[in-house]
Amino acid sequence: MSKRMNWILALALAVGIAGCASNPTVTTSTVIVAGVGPVEVEQLDVEIVDVQPAERIVVVRQGARSWHVAVPAVFGNLQNIQPGDRVEIRRVEGAILGAKRARKGAKPGIVYTEAVSQGSFQNLPDKFVVRTLTLTARFQGFDPATGLVSYVGPWGARSLTVVDPVIKQDLTRLRRGDMIELTFAEGFHFLKI
Repeated sequence: MSKRMNWILALALAVGIAGCASNPTVTTSTVIVAGVGPVEVEQLDVEIVDVQPAERIVVVRQGARSWHVAVPAVFGNLQNIQPGDRVEIRRVEGAILGAKRARKGAKPGIVYTEAVSQGSFQNLPDKFVVRTLTLTARFQGFDPATGLVSYVGPWGARSLTVVDPVIKQDLTRLRRGDMIELTFAEGFHFLKI
């Protein structure tokens, strides 16, 4: 797989880790990043199940769980990705940039909005790429005292810490069961196995 395709696939596949795990096998390690402090690096090994280049969709699987990944056009075509390819994805979760109620009828999913240049992930041990994404999930609750928002996304239940006071205020207006859109940045690294 070409180096460009590695980055394209990495952008597309780091999807689920960004806030949607329902019992996938995810291993973690902690590293110290200059200017950020200790960060947790998650690793997920997945298999490519299906590639739909015209629709810009890649389906990945781990065990019995599979999910769709929408790949933006900016990352090139998907012609060199084949079913059966195995990839290892490493991800560092970034800060939540926004939270709002999703449109009526929205289903859990992930959309990558753009690749971004952000210095906060530059000192990780591998070459991580930073991007923003919007995660659509079912809101479970928000604890203003701890800043912890809980939700259920494409991979199941997850929680994230919110520090921005405006986002905290937005989350206090939501009710359990509401579909929400969380936007945040993350760093990730891709390696074909």
